[in-house]
Amino acid sequence: MKCDICSIVENKKSFKLIYEDELVFAILHESPAVLGHVLVIPKKHAPILEELDDNLSDQLFVVANKISSLLFEVLGAHGTNILINNGIGAGQELPHLVLNVIPRKENDSLNFEWQPKKASESELKTTQSMIRTFSDNIFSGRDNLPEIQIKQEEEVEEDYLIKGLRRVP
Repeated sequence: MKCDICSIVENKKSFKLIYEDELVFAILHESPAVLGHVLVIPKKHAPILEELDDNLSDQLFVVANKISSLLFEVLGAHGTNILINNGIGAGQELPHLVLNVIPRKENDSLNFEWQPKKASESELKTTQSMIRTFSDNIFSGRDNLPEIQIKQEEEVEEDYLIKGLRRVP
C-alpha cells in the first residue's frame, strides 16, 4: 500500500508548491491551522525523524528555517511554531514525516500550551541517567546502543516520564 504523503511527493505540482530541491519540498497545507501553514516534506519515505540520515534532516530544518523567515517577512507573522508529530503517540496521523511551519500572530486562537507537571529530583536523575547511557554512544558516532535491563512494570511502579521514554522508533 502506498503512503498518502508519498503520493503527494509524486503529484506535488497539483498542490500549492512553495519550495523544492532534490531532498525536500514545501507546500501550503490545504486545511491549515492558520493561513500560511506550510508543510515541509522529505521526498524520501521516512515515518519518523529518527529514520532520516543527517544530511536529509539538516536540509529539512534549513528549509523550515527559511520558510519561517519568509512567513515573518511576507505575512507579518509575530512568531512561528515549527512542529513535528513524531510517531503515533505524538499525534502523527500518516506514516510519513512532515514538518509543519505555522505562522503565528498574537491572539490567533491557536493553543499549543500544556499544563506542566512537576517532576521530582529522583525522576529527573533517573531520566537523565537513562538518556545519558545511550547518548554517549549516539553522539560519538556509534549507533549501537548499550544493553540495559528494564524491569517489568509489575515489579516497579514507574512514573509517567519514564514510561514516555520507552517508545521504539
